Amino acid sequence: MIAKYSSYIDKTKAIQPKFDVDTAQLKEIPMSKKNVAAAAKNSAAIPTQSTGASISTTMMRRISDLAIRREAWETTEYNRSNQALYGVIAECLNLYLDLTSGTDIKLKKQGLENFIKTKGYVFKESSPLSLKVIRCVFGDRDRRRLSTYHTVLLAAIADKWAVSDVAKNIADCGGVQEISMRKPGGMSAKDKANAARASLMNQSIATLSSDAIFKQFNKEHEAETAVAVMTLNSDGTYSVHCVVRSATAVNAALAGYFSANKEVLVGLQEQQKAQAAEAEKAQLIANAVSAANDAQTELAA
Repeated sequence: MIAKYSSYIDKTKAIQPKFDVDTAQLKEIPMSKKNVAAAAKNSAAIPTQSTGASISTTMMRRISDLAIRREAWETTEYNRSNQALYGVIAECLNLYLDLTSGTDIKLKKQGLENFIKTKGYVFKESSPLSLKVIRCVFGDRDRRRLSTYHTVLLAAIADKWAVSDVAKNIADCGGVQEISMRKPGGMSAKDKANAARASLMNQSIATLSSDAIFKQFNKEHEAETAVAVMTLNSDGTYSVHCVVRSATAVNAALAGYFSANKEVLVGLQEQQKAQAAEAEKAQLIANAVSAANDAQTELAA
């Protein structure tokens, strides 16, 4: 039994397939260090360039999306918030006028003093009534904000704004901050915008036209001014991103243009004033000559 079993095993081994691999076939083909470095550089070059372009494009889109969100906020929530603030300041002016004119002024001021005592506010004897009104309405948390709003109220009082015009006038001036920063005797944002408008609106440097702009056309807005947000291209042309129909945006753009081109616009203004004065003088002379001729004609008759 043992012999037969051994023989069976030997025969089995004899018919087993050979799986030995020639060691020569496993030898690696040697490459020089120079070739390896070149291959690695070539394989990495395209992905790096592609990744760089992708990062730049992604960043550009992020900035563009954020700018669009800012524009939406500025024309909706921010604008509504500002209009609400301007409305409160208008009511402050109305309150001030009621405390300084009309009937029962003494009783009205007593009501103000009672409110001040209830809140525990302390004022100097020299504190003006306008400051008391602002502080009672806006509280006592931010002194700089109170100072800004008080300056706006003083401007409204000094310029004799109607209560119904306060919100519009503040917006035309560029907002409460612009009014508070105005230098004595200096031009307001509204004055700058008006000066630029008088010099620019009688001329045109280009006409914008496209299907996208035409789709937004509304006959009701004809002859209204607007602001276009554009980017200067490398070939000297501009890419138009949007058109903003907002009086505040237009005034801000015109005021900015005036500040950047002040000397030219001031010179142009002086020239226009001189021309208007000459025209008025010529008209007066013509009227005087005509009156003298009429008088001579009557005497001759």
